[in-house]
Amino acid sequence: MSDHKYPQNCGSDNACPEDACNASRRRLLQGISASVALLGMPGLLSAMGGKAANDIKDIAPFISNDELAAKLASEFKLSQASVKAALSKAEFIPSIIQRMQTPYEARPYAEYRPLFVNDRLAGLGKSYLLQHKKLFAENEKKYGVEPEIIAAILGMETHYGRSRGKDSVLSALYTLAAGYPRRADFFRGELGHFLLLCDEEKLSPEKPVGSYAGAFGTTQFIPSSYRHFAVDADGDGRRDVWDSPADIIASVANYFHEHHWQAGKPLAFWLEPTIALEAQAKKGFKDWKTVADFSKHLPKLPEIWSQDDKVTIIDMQTSRGRQLALVHYNFYVITRWNRSYNYAMAITELAELLGCKQCRTSA
Repeated sequence: MSDHKYPQNCGSDNACPEDACNASRRRLLQGISASVALLGMPGLLSAMGGKAANDIKDIAPFISNDELAAKLASEFKLSQASVKAALSKAEFIPSIIQRMQTPYEARPYAEYRPLFVNDRLAGLGKSYLLQHKKLFAENEKKYGVEPEIIAAILGMETHYGRSRGKDSVLSALYTLAAGYPRRADFFRGELGHFLLLCDEEKLSPEKPVGSYAGAFGTTQFIPSSYRHFAVDADGDGRRDVWDSPADIIASVANYFHEHHWQAGKPLAFWLEPTIALEAQAKKGFKDWKTVADFSKHLPKLPEIWSQDDKVTIIDMQTSRGRQLALVHYNFYVITRWNRSYNYAMAITELAELLGCKQCRTSA
């Protein structure tokens, strides 16, 4: 994912349609940077000549396979013949573009939270933590990332491997690279990384399945993130983020470590709106301060918060109405995995249910 993630499965038994539940949740949708913004529906529809959602099946590739193969071969130093051979096995699927327009991360937090912050998913997470207790301990020592954070990620992404998506990764990336003008360059890059990793890992491009955004495995990495962050922790010569608990746990830990996770630090704390805090919430991640800078506007915080912690304020719609939250830089690190306040807050609260001591969000 390399700072990019897309929404995948919904995280509760009957919370959403099967198609939405098989879509990759990891990536990026609230306050997204230009390089990965996927929610620009008006721009997309404009690029499609004003087509309404009902006409989406009429969409056709705007680039030929020969031209796409030439670009991929040049950009990724691949054999043009091998790229053309792979593309010949890809299917153009217009419904994938439609699903890209309906991410679950775009919902108010009041609707999004129950899909993941619930007893069922917490129960699965506690069992997973117990089953792999030794691996989690080893990775916490090596990477400095708390087990509950990793477990929450794996729970929200795929229910610990139970729901990893059913879309052909090759076809999904091909469809988005060839038929989604707004983000075509980004997805062409992911398609190139995918073809490279298939060569590196000795995989047939047509075999991997995952989300409609091209994410795969229990971790739901997109190809560039897999190539950069995946780890062969069990030493078998493969970075198996599908079925190797050692590789899966280490790969998530490595991702957070490389994005400067601060062990033992807090994540978020709910606040009531005030004029001063609302002004900061409008700036969000664009303006970081310290707890000391806000001290006269804050209630008594748990002792884990330090006066010099790097923090800001965000604004969310919860079941209690509009609320603000004080968020630590660690909260921002979670949004490097999936650029959504909703996603990061749900990870925080699910990790709290799993026993994460620094994840306490209220008094």
